[in-house]
Amino acid sequence: MKVGTLAVTRIGLSIMLMAGTCSHALAEDTSGSEDAYFEELPVVLTPSRLTQPLDESPNAVTVIDRQMIRASGFRRLSELFRLVPGMYVSSQNGHSAFVSYHGTTDNFSRRMQVLVDGRSVYLPPFSMVTWDDIPVLLENIERIEVIRGPAAASHGANSTQGVINIITRDASIAAPNEVTLTQGGNGILDLSAMLGQTSELFDQRLSLGYRADGGYDLPVFNDDNRTRMFNWRGNYHPNAVDTLDMQLGYSASTRGDGVVGRNQSPLRNLYASHDFQQLTWTRALDNGNELRVQYHHTHASFSDSQPDYLLNGVTLFPKVYIQSQRHDLELQHTVQWNSQNRLVWGAGGRSDYADSSALFYYKPAPRLSQYRLFAHDEWRLHDALILNTGAMWEDDGMQHRNVSPRASLNYHIAPHQTLRLGASVAYRNPALIEEYGNTQPAETSPFAAYGGLSPEKMLSREIGYVGQFPDAGLTLDARIYVDHLNKLIYLDPLRDANGNFNSASFKNMYQIQFRGWESTLKYQWSAQSRLIFNFAHQKAVCTAEGAPTWISDPRAVAWFSDWIGQCPSMVPDNSGSLLLEQGLAEGLEMSAGYYFQERVQVLDALKPQTSMSRFDIKITRSFGKRDEAGGGEVSLVVQNLFRDTHTEYSSIPQQGTPNLGRRAYLTATFRY
Repeated sequence: MKVGTLAVTRIGLSIMLMAGTCSHALAEDTSGSEDAYFEELPVVLTPSRLTQPLDESPNAVTVIDRQMIRASGFRRLSELFRLVPGMYVSSQNGHSAFVSYHGTTDNFSRRMQVLVDGRSVYLPPFSMVTWDDIPVLLENIERIEVIRGPAAASHGANSTQGVINIITRDASIAAPNEVTLTQGGNGILDLSAMLGQTSELFDQRLSLGYRADGGYDLPVFNDDNRTRMFNWRGNYHPNAVDTLDMQLGYSASTRGDGVVGRNQSPLRNLYASHDFQQLTWTRALDNGNELRVQYHHTHASFSDSQPDYLLNGVTLFPKVYIQSQRHDLELQHTVQWNSQNRLVWGAGGRSDYADSSALFYYKPAPRLSQYRLFAHDEWRLHDALILNTGAMWEDDGMQHRNVSPRASLNYHIAPHQTLRLGASVAYRNPALIEEYGNTQPAETSPFAAYGGLSPEKMLSREIGYVGQFPDAGLTLDARIYVDHLNKLIYLDPLRDANGNFNSASFKNMYQIQFRGWESTLKYQWSAQSRLIFNFAHQKAVCTAEGAPTWISDPRAVAWFSDWIGQCPSMVPDNSGSLLLEQGLAEGLEMSAGYYFQERVQVLDALKPQTSMSRFDIKITRSFGKRDEAGGGEVSLVVQNLFRDTHTEYSSIPQQGTPNLGRRAYLTATFRY
């Protein structure tokens, strides 16, 4: 691994120091029973829509629990995915984060489904996630389940490379009210409050939040940001079989944008809002069966305070305004046939709409009506052998109908040792902007989508292993994989009447094979102390599958060939993270995180992102009983403690240098 020797030495010394500090406490803890520090594998819901132990899931899954979220010291939701092997996390500026998995990396990351309590937060016209607009407080997350690999059989299009399901705390969970204040350098100021109430028939929780900071440590950027949000969840349970879960949320953001000295991007503000309403009715049936109906509506808008940018009376950059909305209705039925076999099946419909005079200048995008049918069966062939099979049929509203199948065989080769063999097919439907986008030709880089795109198709094969070693307190989750992505959609340069390539459309032109291995090793030696190490090694090989429209022009051929040559660097060869949680003394804890990745070329970045590493540390002093009324804690977080090389996505030339220096902030939480 091309990781700086100095950085490795520093983290090693830090771990040795922390371990030495608490050696007396460890001697006392390890004298207790094994159950005090070793837990069973977590139960996950996202891979198959059935509750399953991790070692019986059809996919590899990383679970980010509340303890990991707390130990990381992160303030932003997107940064939590640095704790997932093979995940790439970056940001265009101080407020535009993106997350991707296994390459084909660009600023939109369209190939990974993202859910919040089962509700997709992908929105047209780009089919991307605006991470900083999701109205969810980190303090209100119960856990995050990350499927590492395609899961379109359960969650449909946009699940080509994986699924993230953010699961928030249920309103029925009895918890004290809570107030948290964070303040630190670079204008960091966060405030959140959670208020809850439970009763015999109705439970509710209200979450309020404010988050602000000054963005990157680059003076040429105008990227300060302020976000306000609220989230309400109510749970009505009138009898022993029916539950009605109600959720609604809203976020509003004001963000700086623009670059000093750049006329095309003057200093200004951007405004974004996001709101949703979700209603889920669940009925418990006989013999463990269940019926669930869920409806949700999501609306998002984005506007730019910059007026139309004119040059000699011609609009080069029109004022950008985008709004989008989604309605989604789904029915799901879980059937327990017998002790050896169970099935979940369902159907759903979705309506997507987007409007933008800048992105759909000549012709508006149509409202898409999409439909789906799905089923997944878990069959216990033997006490040691589980077969998972499933598929989803989808009509994407653009005259594409696809079936995404999946099958896996999980074999318990020994107690606590499981081998998994799996294969699946997944599709990514074209985004509205790719199929219907059109801008006025006066822009410097206009585009006009020709349409007629085919969905991208992924064929994935993997061998996975999950092993527990109770006597040592170790758990290992590892897999090797080969993923073949066909019909990749990318820009198709177009020649104007003067023979210049100043505009573009979209076309299926490439195929990519990803192969590699990834692993997570957990070592837990007490209830308050554990070490989690993630590592991924991956390679990408790219070839042509089609050709640009102007293949007769040598310039188009050169552009086409350059992309294929650049493609292997879309994934870092090696990347990983290490998170240490350590109880030092009564009421005193320390955690440390180390994150690294090798060089990577994001497709739409100005230049490659150089190898980066970063070491964070958090020290927490608790008072009272942490999760009970009257308790709380005060924490000091220092990010990039050693001022290592921390680079991000490059959208301007100055981003070739490190853009995150040492950053510190204090967080205080009180529960009442």
